[in-house]
Amino acid sequence: MMKKLMMALCLIPLMGVAHAAEHEPKQCDDHKHHMKHKKTGDMPFYLRDIDLTATQQAQVKAMMEKRHADRKAGKGEYWEIKKAIHELTRAEDLNEAELEKLIDKSMTIKKEAAMARARFHHEIYNLLTAEQQQQLEARLEAWKQKHKQS
Repeated sequence: MMKKLMMALCLIPLMGVAHAAEHEPKQCDDHKHHMKHKKTGDMPFYLRDIDLTATQQAQVKAMMEKRHADRKAGKGEYWEIKKAIHELTRAEDLNEAELEKLIDKSMTIKKEAAMARARFHHEIYNLLTAEQQQQLEARLEAWKQKHKQS
């Protein structure tokens, strides 16, 4: 009786491991972008297939580094505002004047970020030659058509 009990206690964990191997996670085909993001390095994704000169590449890289540093510096203030808003919503009494001031400040930061992003893309577009700009426009139009159908 004891041998059978010991045998059963040894086999039960092994059966669980063997059974777990049958149930591996399945790859999901429903997600169109699942694991398809490609690292583009120092270039914006939309310039990936456009041939840039070495000078253009250096300029874009410098612009990307500056933008990254600016964005990193600006994130702290935005998150502090979000934290303050969160704390206000958890307070016993809601100070609506303070809440409105924080939301206005948050919207100002978002507006400045959108303006900086637009200036960044404008500068990159103006770095391109007329031929490169046409290539970019064609790529963007193809992307729009592809995603319009989905």
